[in-house]
Amino acid sequence: MHLRKEELVRMNDLFMSFVPGDSVLHRLDPRTKIIGLMLVSFCILDASSFADMFFIALVFTVLVLSCRLPLGHFVRSVRPMLFFFAILFLMQLFFTEGREVWHFSSLSVTYEGLLLGTTITLRFVFLLLFAALITATTSPSRITSGIERLLRPLPLRYVGITSHDMAMMMSLSIYFVPMFYDSFTSLREAQISRGLDIRKEPVKAIFSIVVPLVSGSVRRVEEVALAMESRCYQSTGRSSMHEMKFTGKDHVSFAMFVFLILFLTVL
Repeated sequence: MHLRKEELVRMNDLFMSFVPGDSVLHRLDPRTKIIGLMLVSFCILDASSFADMFFIALVFTVLVLSCRLPLGHFVRSVRPMLFFFAILFLMQLFFTEGREVWHFSSLSVTYEGLLLGTTITLRFVFLLLFAALITATTSPSRITSGIERLLRPLPLRYVGITSHDMAMMMSLSIYFVPMFYDSFTSLREAQISRGLDIRKEPVKAIFSIVVPLVSGSVRRVEEVALAMESRCYQSTGRSSMHEMKFTGKDHVSFAMFVFLILFLTVL
């Protein structure tokens, strides 16, 4: 299942969405980008100094500039997680023992807590940014096709599923993102037009929006399942519209990933 043009346009306004382009990163095989994301994630989690973080930030900046992606896209990707990042930073700041640099009532800020909180928060920020970079340069259908090809050698049939099943579940999940977003927007506007004040009546607003949203979503899921059954969908022996083939650019990218790991290990 593939997203229609108008759904892709709507998803560009959402976080972690695809931004069409013709850069080198856009043209790479999705398997290269998925494997690269895993290797970069390993480097980010292993980074423990500000020098490491600076180098990772430099790599991310170069990739973003080479892809000519708008900065606002990554701001939208990070914004939903700002509250989580703040809680994560404050927990390390106030509950890490060490040299005290500031004290207020029963709370104390330590130098070690400041360093640890900053490092851990930056790790999660960079993990999210690199994931957003991959989803911005790879269409949802190519991501699912790449994951399906990577999972194909695994013996998933022994647990009752196939790589095609996994790819279809991911594709359906991506398909329902703009649908949920549209449904939520329509329900919210409909309730506001009926005189509902979301700020003054938050509990009533939640039930007025969530209940029809869930019931409508279940109905659409049943319609999709019925459509798949009527078309005799099978998870075995299926082909893909994307032909996967590693090129010289992919091999160069793998070499750069290895260099990145070695450089951060030595650094």
